[in-house]
Amino acid sequence: MMDRVEQMYLGVKQKILDLEVDPTQPIDEKVLVRETGGSLTLVQQALDRLAVEGLVEKRRRRWYVSRAATSSTMHEIFAVRTTLEGMCARLAADRITPEEIEDMEQLLRDFERVLREGDNKALIAVDHKFHQKLYEASGNRFLARALDDMYELIYRLFFFALDRMGSVRGNIEEHRDILAALKAGDGRSAEQLIQRHIGHFQAMVEELVPE
Repeated sequence: MMDRVEQMYLGVKQKILDLEVDPTQPIDEKVLVRETGGSLTLVQQALDRLAVEGLVEKRRRRWYVSRAATSSTMHEIFAVRTTLEGMCARLAADRITPEEIEDMEQLLRDFERVLREGDNKALIAVDHKFHQKLYEASGNRFLARALDDMYELIYRLFFFALDRMGSVRGNIEEHRDILAALKAGDGRSAEQLIQRHIGHFQAMVEELVPE
């Protein structure tokens, strides 16, 4: 039977790998105690062990998720997402319906509205809906499920740093180009545009993770 220290170690490690612990701020040990149902001593023992693995580090008497760990997780996710979302766009260009195009055009209008309002949280919600529509348009539910899982992981990190997010106007315009390629049935262009879009987004997210 797994002992309590091992359980805590595995639980905290999974939270870090799943980006449930904000990598832009000091780790709140009391929150981990509350979320895991353990004790402060167990949390500290888990963090000590994770420090040996390089997942966390101590600076000025506070624990932080190490930048190397966060970057490694992001690179793994983006490497897979870039390939799969490119495939998704290529499939969607052949299979997208007039109704799905209409829904995505409405989401472009929603982008403009939330940009004017300066509501970054709403912006992420609209972006999520746009990508979900793209995934659905591929006609492959397994591909859609895998991409949505990756989306939620990486955007969780983005959400942590909303207050430091700069202008995303260019990012929104890329959605317009992607939809134009889908409407034209140009799978090759749609694939290239979505992969370029993801690359730009990756660079933006990496800038939000502090040194």
